[in-house]
Amino acid sequence: MKNIICNTFIFICMVLINNAFAKRITLQGINKRSMTNHEVRDLPKASDGKGVMVTPGKPLTINFCLRVQSKVHLNNLRFSNFNTSALFRVSLDHGKWMGTYFAPPGDSYNNFINTGRFPKQHEFESGWHVLKINVSETSSPIALDQIEFDVFDDYITENILNCETICIPNGNFPVKNLQLTSQATMGTILQRSEPTKCAEVDNINIALFHPYISEFSITASLPQYQSFSNRKDEDLSNCPHLSHIVWKFNHFRPQPGMQVLRDKDSSLLVTNGNGQDRKGKHIVVLFYLEGLSKGSIDSRIGSHLFLRFKSLNSRTLVNLKYREANGSMTESAEKVYDSSTLEHMWKIPDFTWREHVENYLILSVESQSNEDFEIDELRMEKRPMVADSVETIYRSDDVIIEAVFVEFWWLAPESMTVTLTNGKKTKNVAYIRFYRPLPWNGGYAQVLVLYQDGNIRLLPVAPEGVDWIPFGTSVIVGQPRTDSNRPYVNIQEVVIDPERWQMGLLYKDGSSVRMKINCTYSETQLFVNDLYFTKDAFTNPFLTIRSMFVSEGNNDVDSIKIDNKHSRHIMDNFGSIQGRSFSFFRRCISKHLTLSPDIQVDIARTSFRPTFVPLAHRHFARQVRRMMERSPIKKLETDFQTWL
Repeated sequence: MKNIICNTFIFICMVLINNAFAKRITLQGINKRSMTNHEVRDLPKASDGKGVMVTPGKPLTINFCLRVQSKVHLNNLRFSNFNTSALFRVSLDHGKWMGTYFAPPGDSYNNFINTGRFPKQHEFESGWHVLKINVSETSSPIALDQIEFDVFDDYITENILNCETICIPNGNFPVKNLQLTSQATMGTILQRSEPTKCAEVDNINIALFHPYISEFSITASLPQYQSFSNRKDEDLSNCPHLSHIVWKFNHFRPQPGMQVLRDKDSSLLVTNGNGQDRKGKHIVVLFYLEGLSKGSIDSRIGSHLFLRFKSLNSRTLVNLKYREANGSMTESAEKVYDSSTLEHMWKIPDFTWREHVENYLILSVESQSNEDFEIDELRMEKRPMVADSVETIYRSDDVIIEAVFVEFWWLAPESMTVTLTNGKKTKNVAYIRFYRPLPWNGGYAQVLVLYQDGNIRLLPVAPEGVDWIPFGTSVIVGQPRTDSNRPYVNIQEVVIDPERWQMGLLYKDGSSVRMKINCTYSETQLFVNDLYFTKDAFTNPFLTIRSMFVSEGNNDVDSIKIDNKHSRHIMDNFGSIQGRSFSFFRRCISKHLTLSPDIQVDIARTSFRPTFVPLAHRHFARQVRRMMERSPIKKLETDFQTWL
């Protein structure tokens, strides 16, 4: 008796433990295929009001998909039968028996029965699988409502299980330069990612450390899943912070003592005006804005303030005052409203507002009568930005290089200078773009973009028949600043040898690296060496991965593979992992930037001295700048080639 109780207790504990780690998802019996091939009846007590009939000799097949190799349990099958007893068998992948179920005669197809948990559990590979329900020849037909799956995968979703989102087995990313990499010591990645609901936010933040790094490569290749969809539009749903509207208040009558109105990180209150007639009112808006520490321009870029009355019977004067970044109050021009002019706009210049403090503005409204006016809308917007301007700074049969100027760069007034080996110098650049020729159509494909904040985006050449493919995951090369949640570096100069596809980066803090670009039909590689950093290389990463993950099937990366052996989900709380090769890829086809590339980082060489050599490098950087500023063109080319 004790053994029976003990065994029962162990069984219950195992079931509870299994359920704790399983994810339960329900699939309906009704789908496009079953509706075409089987009778469907209206059954009000079914979960969606309909049941699909499964008859003897005509089995029902339901397809399901898995993200990774997973154990699968059938927790419940909800069905009904009528008049005679029912006997059916459930199997997976044309042979793996899950269970056989018998039910006595039912009184109505509208009264459903739950089978409960099936006895068998199987482990399946990732990919496409088949569940089949066979009704015995001697059985009555059954009406299937739904099936509950328990899948031991924390990240599986209903869209994956019903095969709307297709996933591949683990990607294959052979280590680049294996002979070199195998002799290098291991680096460490550190997980710093946070969840997001906005697909246009880089919430993936993974830093790569190695104090003795001397050479590494970054490789961009097409996703390993098969998809001919080239979705490349941005998705601003769930991104309220990206709206051009900073705040707004609608349909209110300004009255002293009225309830404070609130919108986002702002509030509005009303006080009486000064003067003997007390006809005026002060509308005060207080608000907070994100800035550099959050990787935002909101507190730095100028604003447009709109005020619109619903109606007016008399002439009304409105005066605007606001506190500037230096703490002083500024008074703007007075605006005149009347019955025919109900809306005006004020322009507030760049660098007026501040981050981390409460900004405020005051609208003083005075009318010639005591009318109780209503404000239709009061809103503040970020001022519109002028479109980026582009200058082609180099063009040949082998390469096109463009410099792009952003009217209000997020690190403004910072910018970088780009110098070519032919002596041409271009200043105030926000980012540069490299294009490679396409031999099959006479055109060019964009393969690399380098931003002044250190972000590098790589692309393989667009496949034949595709106009262009989007960027996705980006890489920051260099030791990032720590004054912002958005990692960045500050590139001061870029020196380029166009025909050799080589360049050197000089950072504002005195650091430097050199790079070489190599493009083939299948991939684009960036080789980075001669790394000199001015901050402690033990505590500051030499590279940072930036990307986006909202959910399975809506991301730019969902997995990371270490040394082409072990994979982790990109949102796993893995802390730190050591390795020599790190691949950032997608198992599941994504609706966001579908053909954006997989990115692989390989540590090629390490040395016995840390890359932290500030004094030597500062002298080195000064020599390079002196070379760029004073050398004749021929000597400049010779010196530059020696440096590269």
